[in-house]
Amino acid sequence: MSTPLLLRFLSEARDLLQTAASGLLALEKTPGDDAALNEVFRSVHTLKGSVGLFDYPAFTKLVHAGEDVLSAVRAGQVALTSELVDLLLDTLDQVGAWVDAIERSGLLPDGAEGLSLALTTSLRATLPRDDGAEPTSAPEPTEAPVSIDHLALLPEADRLTAFRATLCGAPLLSLDYAPAEDCFFSGEDPVNLFRQIPDLFSLVIEPRTPWQSVETVDPYCCLLRLRALCGGNKTAIEQLFRYVIEQVTVHTVPAHLLVIPQGERNDGPVYGDFVEEASTHLAKADWPALRRAVGALLDLTARPLFVASALRWLEAVLSVPTPDPGWVEALIAAIAHGNAVVLPPAGTGAAPAPSGAALSATILSILDGQRVILEMPRDEGLPGRLASVARTVDNVLRAAGHDTAPWTGATAAAGQSGSAAPMLAFLAALFETSETTNETASETASETASETASETASETASAPPPEGGEALGPVLADQRSANRVLKVDQAKIDTLMALIGELVVSKNSLPFLARRAEEVHGSREMGREIKDTFAVVDRLAQEMQAAIMAVRMLPVSEVFERFPRLVRDIARKLGKHIDLVIEGEDTAADKTIVEMLGDPLLHIIRNSLDHGIESPEEREAAGKPPTARVLVKAFHDSDQVVIEVSDDGRGIDPVKIRAAAVAKGVIEAERAARLSDQEAVNLVFRPGFSTAGQVSDLSGRGVGMDVVVSTMDKANGVVSLSSTPGLGTTVRLSLPLSMAVTRVMMVEAGGGMLFGIPMDHIAQTVRIPRKAVRRIKQSEAFVLRDAIVPLVRLDTLLGLASPVWFGDESQEDAVLVVRVGNALTGLVVDHFREGMDIILKPFDGILTGLPGYSGTALLGDGRVLLVLNLKELF
Repeated sequence: MSTPLLLRFLSEARDLLQTAASGLLALEKTPGDDAALNEVFRSVHTLKGSVGLFDYPAFTKLVHAGEDVLSAVRAGQVALTSELVDLLLDTLDQVGAWVDAIERSGLLPDGAEGLSLALTTSLRATLPRDDGAEPTSAPEPTEAPVSIDHLALLPEADRLTAFRATLCGAPLLSLDYAPAEDCFFSGEDPVNLFRQIPDLFSLVIEPRTPWQSVETVDPYCCLLRLRALCGGNKTAIEQLFRYVIEQVTVHTVPAHLLVIPQGERNDGPVYGDFVEEASTHLAKADWPALRRAVGALLDLTARPLFVASALRWLEAVLSVPTPDPGWVEALIAAIAHGNAVVLPPAGTGAAPAPSGAALSATILSILDGQRVILEMPRDEGLPGRLASVARTVDNVLRAAGHDTAPWTGATAAAGQSGSAAPMLAFLAALFETSETTNETASETASETASETASETASETASAPPPEGGEALGPVLADQRSANRVLKVDQAKIDTLMALIGELVVSKNSLPFLARRAEEVHGSREMGREIKDTFAVVDRLAQEMQAAIMAVRMLPVSEVFERFPRLVRDIARKLGKHIDLVIEGEDTAADKTIVEMLGDPLLHIIRNSLDHGIESPEEREAAGKPPTARVLVKAFHDSDQVVIEVSDDGRGIDPVKIRAAAVAKGVIEAERAARLSDQEAVNLVFRPGFSTAGQVSDLSGRGVGMDVVVSTMDKANGVVSLSSTPGLGTTVRLSLPLSMAVTRVMMVEAGGGMLFGIPMDHIAQTVRIPRKAVRRIKQSEAFVLRDAIVPLVRLDTLLGLASPVWFGDESQEDAVLVVRVGNALTGLVVDHFREGMDIILKPFDGILTGLPGYSGTALLGDGRVLLVLNLKELF
């Protein structure tokens, strides 16, 4: 449940995360900037203290680890390398994702404890060690191999219970908990945690170090190690141990590691008969008969014997309605040959590795145990040990898919010499080969994981804010002014904006009321008073509207602040050197406009980095500095906000653009040849157009620059592109400061119907006599200041009835000269009417997407005004 305190924390957390991320990127460029380092440290420190007010231990531990690393950097104990910056940025990304999850549900997502542990371990691996050694590089978070040493020490009854649960599909987990020595002073009860596990099969408690004498032992110092075998979900177990998760190791245990028959050896003919009978039942899949045979022999066999233990495991396998033939065959073989290690059958998730592949940690652990047996002092039992080890290792190598011929030769040599030396030499060589293979595989996996992490970080950085979330707030430059900042919920601002819209509509009714007083009631005095009142109300409404609009204004830094990380990651991925320069980040625009800028600028910058900027070698060959420059600049131009993205890259070659457009079917060859260079360059905005040779995660799909155009159209903005081959490219976005209130001019057409034309498109209004209109083929035009301007009649454009013209050459047409794109067009209307501010309501329902119209507005006299979309009409 959200509380005011939690909501305030979420808002402040986003500010702190953005401050820390921006500071890290600045530090990477200027590592000696102590002010930036202190700002990053303060942000993370404040975040750690704030999250401590809530029950999010995974969150707290991760931020605490990041604070420790930054503290070490401040102290000069750790160097701030690019790899460490990557790790810290990944940490901030993860924390940001958790902030969004908390905002949605009030809880951290499943698996948060595991992610926190992995990142915390990576962060703390960079810290100096207590022995003064250099910090190690952050390891890749991988699951450690499962230790089987303690499984053999568990009671067989506990292992049988757990094994039966796995046969029914239940997951099996191994827990290794080493509590802190002062855990009792923290209110922790290690044993009580295990009591809360619903499916606890076994628990072993043992000392981590040998017990001291009674006189010196400290009863308040916990020196225990708790190992358990349990069922349940790994996420639920991590949640239970969330406050001590760094002290707990949780692993998924394969079922075959539990199957360890134990007991005294006792061969006899009856067992050979059983093996033969059991094999027959197995071949026929006669499970009832096999169950009876196992039960009968088990009743006759002494419990401490090895065969009795193997029979109990076989009985467990047969307890399910349809037993796994592989398990049955493996256990029958264990009874026949006395194998203490029962390997999993095919299909249980332990498929044999190809010949020569690296051995798993589990297999190596088994082989190491056999090596220990071979190294035991030589006595009269040596021949038996050699035979037992020979069978066990042979089975292990076969299951692992390795060639057993060398091992057979080693066992034969050991039998002839009466020494374990040949077998030990084989095992030593096998261990050495496996370690080399594992190191190579680890390096390959590390490189792959690093590349994947870089791509993920780039996508994460370039992704838009999640649904329901807000963009990260601006960072106040002067912390002392924080007490003068009032944070208001966005919904309240939107409500005020809706109310001012209603006020504008109500205000517009006063001129109609004044006209009605004069024309209907004949009271010119009352009409004058209403007009005077309207002037006052209009002034106050405009001031109120301006004040509320100022509250909704946000700096474009809300969008710009994500680009340094984006440019950094993409530049490293492409192997390019790029310097991003941002100017005018304090330029403000309406919140809706600022939020719409995200996607267009993202595509423009990615396109510039991938296509526009050359490699360092190409730049040096062209006489340019190896480091490219990308400039993102924002400024106000009249009532527009302008964003320019320019680079000093290779520019756009119109010849290549024409060829690519023709090859991709975007335009016909004949039409492409008639295009000017600027028109050819503008083809990059066409849907499906791309000059990339192959599809990648950055380009090649042809869905980039057309998104820019479509977004600008929705925002009533304009996009233009200029480029000089070899020098660079500039993309310019011009948008209105606000979309909340629209200024339109009303016109009449079709015999008295009212339409609205957005003021942004109107260049001027003129009246021209009919004799000044010239006809060019099927079109009309007139000359305006030595320029030919085409004429379009609004009646004809909308399919309305045109007024009758009786041939009077002196009759004048009312022409609205509008600018659509870069071209001027004369729009002939019946009459000009007044301009006014309106609240534009887009079409919905069956009218959604109706071409030629932007929406509707309510006039003061109750009529509905249709607002035209000239870009679609023309």
